[in-house]
Amino acid sequence: MAYVAKYHPQILKSLKDYSHLKERFRKKKEHILKSPVELGESLQGNLNGLRSFPFAGNFIIVYIVCEECRSLQQQGINRCLQCGQIPDNAVIFLAFGPHDPVYFQITPFIRERLEQKEFHNPC
Repeated sequence: MAYVAKYHPQILKSLKDYSHLKERFRKKKEHILKSPVELGESLQGNLNGLRSFPFAGNFIIVYIVCEECRSLQQQGINRCLQCGQIPDNAVIFLAFGPHDPVYFQITPFIRERLEQKEFHNPC
């Protein structure tokens, strides 16, 4: 299956904050889109239903694979605003940045508000 990217607004902010990593992010994103379930680590606990992928030293990328979310019936956990309008082959990139801030501050904040945000097409 060919996967397509969608972006949470936090990714756009991170791309501005870490503009020197924008090209590396694009390459990693393309790599992830080839096989997002096999490449990413399935997260647990309060981040269950999300995946992460290492990026540039201690940086990580956090994302949702819509096909996996639906097959595991995790829509109630992720609560994406546009779930019914997003295709199964979508990968929603939520955040990237240094490991600890992304895991412990940014991603939980995003997760609580997924039902309030629209996702953007690739930039």
